[in-house]
Amino acid sequence: MIGLLEKAIAAISPQWACKRAFYAESLRAYEAGEVTRFNDGWVPVNEDTENADKPQRDLIKARARYLERNSDIAGAAVGGIVRNVVGTGIKPQARTGDEELNRRIEALWRDWTAAENCDITGQQSFEELQAMLLRRKIVDGEILVKKVVVRKGGHPLKLQVIKSDLLSSFMMYAPKTSNIIRSGIELNDHLRPLAYWIDRKSPDGYIEYNPDRIPAEQIIHLWTRAQPDQIRGISDLAPIIKRLKDTQDYLDAETLTARIAACFSVFITTQTGAPGAMPGRIGNGMKDPEGKKLSAIRPGMIKYLAPGESVETANPSRGLANARDYVAIQERLAGAGLGLSYELMSRDFNTSSFSSARQGMLEDRKTFEPMQVFMASHLCAPIYREWMDLCVLSGSLDIPDYFERREAYQSVEWVTPGWSWIDPQKEVQADIAAIQNGGKTLSQWCAERGYDWREQLEQMALEKETAEAMGLTLSVHTPVTVQAAQSNHVEGAGGSADANDDEDEKEDADGEDKDKDEKQE
Repeated sequence: MIGLLEKAIAAISPQWACKRAFYAESLRAYEAGEVTRFNDGWVPVNEDTENADKPQRDLIKARARYLERNSDIAGAAVGGIVRNVVGTGIKPQARTGDEELNRRIEALWRDWTAAENCDITGQQSFEELQAMLLRRKIVDGEILVKKVVVRKGGHPLKLQVIKSDLLSSFMMYAPKTSNIIRSGIELNDHLRPLAYWIDRKSPDGYIEYNPDRIPAEQIIHLWTRAQPDQIRGISDLAPIIKRLKDTQDYLDAETLTARIAACFSVFITTQTGAPGAMPGRIGNGMKDPEGKKLSAIRPGMIKYLAPGESVETANPSRGLANARDYVAIQERLAGAGLGLSYELMSRDFNTSSFSSARQGMLEDRKTFEPMQVFMASHLCAPIYREWMDLCVLSGSLDIPDYFERREAYQSVEWVTPGWSWIDPQKEVQADIAAIQNGGKTLSQWCAERGYDWREQLEQMALEKETAEAMGLTLSVHTPVTVQAAQSNHVEGAGGSADANDDEDEKEDADGEDKDKDEKQE
């Protein structure tokens, strides 16, 4: 019926029919998709992710680096993430099933992580490299790590950090294979990286546009993939760059205003002949007692005017209260863009209650934990596997059947830095209950706090042995069952268990008699 009506209207007045169709379509549309006079300048285009990112990637990266260097808000955000995610470093715990082998592997790893062994420049330990790599991934959006095999010397594996700036942007096809190269990455038909084309950079900082082809197996590319057709990373600060810059400019303006207000001088009008009278105006050749021309107002200056002259000064009404509220709002919004709480962004706990601060810290942990998993799985794990292979091949690790049971020998658990307690008493009690009930193991508890459970047990055993030699008892090292027995007076001083039971029965009988007497009264 509706179709016949529309056809009839179209036959009589095509213009009217067109308007009706347009109106009907508008009723079914999203308001978010409407183009009106209020948003006609906002018409983004859907296109290939790399084509959209490539023209702006370098500018966004440069702006993010500028804010990292010059914005205290950006510095606090980036530093807070690095401090909580990496901290003192993400460390491995070998899980080969052979405790002696686990100890040897971990001892050799600790030796390799020293700056002179793991860093090709010999300047940073592996833990320090982790912090730098995470920082560059956040600010730059991506960072490259090349695994370099050194055939001479002690440890065969070295790490070379390569900035994403050196990815060649001029090559389009690989010379021999004719594979497509996009933004410095050679790809197959499924966008899987086959090689990275890296421009050479001389020690004096000049780039030689003669890129080297490095197979993808030798490169660790740290970046976050947000689109299925994305091949390069964008700075994590991109959503908040404009906000951070606006806030910085606002604070600079407020600082300048405060400086100007602090420089307002005292102008004194005198009668002719009064002491200090210096007829003339600023800018008319007046000079101060030191012979310097008075062409500007200086802090603390006292200027004497000619008779009959006076000056009215403007007293700025802007204060710190407005600036404080504005900056607080911007920090909250910037933190929301990064998944961080206001307290972490501002380091301001004065206006927060315990409950709100605690909730904010818990939400921050939900942001940090995926980052820790990312660093462990995308950086630490591939380096660990390569390191073990080379250690076995070089003879540093003697494992005869290593390559037959490679996965089993490479089994590892990564221990991330822990966080401090928000409510120590409650959290410790909950952890004790979980361990006693089997809901959590000691190794899991230690991993949550950033400890090595073996080192903890070894230290506890040493402390217990030393205390017993000195005639002391450390209750913390006493088994739970013994603690319970001691607390119930089943063993130890005060008599036998039967005597204690008899005493308890006597007390119960006396209590019942007392209750009867009270009821009778």
